[in-house]
Amino acid sequence: MGAFVALLAGVGSVCAWCVVVLVRRGRRGATENADGLLIEQAARLRAQQSRSAGRDFRAHPHGRPGSGPRRY
Repeated sequence: MGAFVALLAGVGSVCAWCVVVLVRRGRRGATENADGLLIEQAARLRAQQSRSAGRDFRAHPHGRPGSGPRRY
């Protein structure tokens, strides 16, 4: 029974630590300087391009129609 209580106390302390970390991150808000904003904008653009490239590959796994050598 004591091991179970210790386990619950350990899980509870880990949960409390996670809550504290997440609350502290949430209070910081958005980046306030121009360099940080540019970095966030570039990261957002790269993520968008990566997602669209993935969709393009799934739609045309062997290349886009009309690209590459034609077989007659």
